[in-house]
Amino acid sequence: MDTGPETDEAAFRSEVRSWVTEHLTGDFARLAHRGGPGDEHAFVAERMEWERELATGGWTCVGWPTQHGGRGLPLHLEVAFHEEYARAGGPGRAGLIGEGLLGPTLIHFASAEIQQRFLPGIVSGTEFWCQGYSEPNAGSDLANVTTKARREGDEWIIDGQKVWTSLAQWSDWCFVVARTEPGTERHHGLSYLLVPMDQPGIEVRPIRQITGTAEFNEVFFDGARTSADMIVGAPGEGWKVAMGTLAFERGVLTLGQQMAFQRELDHITSTARANGRWEDPVLRDRIVSLAIRVRIMRWNATRALRTDDNAQLPREAMIN
Repeated sequence: MDTGPETDEAAFRSEVRSWVTEHLTGDFARLAHRGGPGDEHAFVAERMEWERELATGGWTCVGWPTQHGGRGLPLHLEVAFHEEYARAGGPGRAGLIGEGLLGPTLIHFASAEIQQRFLPGIVSGTEFWCQGYSEPNAGSDLANVTTKARREGDEWIIDGQKVWTSLAQWSDWCFVVARTEPGTERHHGLSYLLVPMDQPGIEVRPIRQITGTAEFNEVFFDGARTSADMIVGAPGEGWKVAMGTLAFERGVLTLGQQMAFQRELDHITSTARANGRWEDPVLRDRIVSLAIRVRIMRWNATRALRTDDNAQLPREAMIN
């Protein structure tokens, strides 16, 4: 359908819901509502296949520019897609990190050669990514990373450890923030490298949780290698690129997660009303508290979209 500026948003939302409902059948039926936050380990192989199903319908990377394989949707329709996808029970996206974080980063910071190498695989759902940021002593304090990469000939050699890495055991590639300039501290001397996961120098150890599942991983780099040209930005510019990636983490994708949480909260509320538990003031208080947090999550996401380098109007003004 026409996805230009005059597209009727209600019709577009209806199209998204209809497509997801019609295709989330057969072997994909069990994926409905699965794989979201806290459930990332569920049906990963099947959700990767679902990514390819989405790609055949043109429903991956909908906000990307058309020249990079996307639909070039305006922001309000990109938001509408993520909301209606969640509302229709679409499973957690196995390609979320590539589509939502790395892809926009490459579009903004990478060379044409890097873009041509990696963007098509994200759009088609044939290559999957994980994020190599956090370390045992560098979680929220990202500038404290100690993972090192040194240049040897036409390769980078990487040594260090990352932690809390979602989907690492299934990913083809990892974008890694590493220190490439010895003697530097904090946000200086970092570089943003693209590293293949299937190699002897990388070990992935799932972190077993109290639930018995392993949604996160430790990733150990011991002489791992990547080509010297697998770098986004110039050597030493990793902090700037990494901050760009984090900016993409807040906003549109969060709105989709917020809708999934809202759907779950609505289900809990209706169940409590039906079985009489709604009369329990303690339960009502907890539900109200959750409702407030879900609403704040939406407000924070729209605030993160407030400005855009290519738009004069606040982006949040474009969202109903």
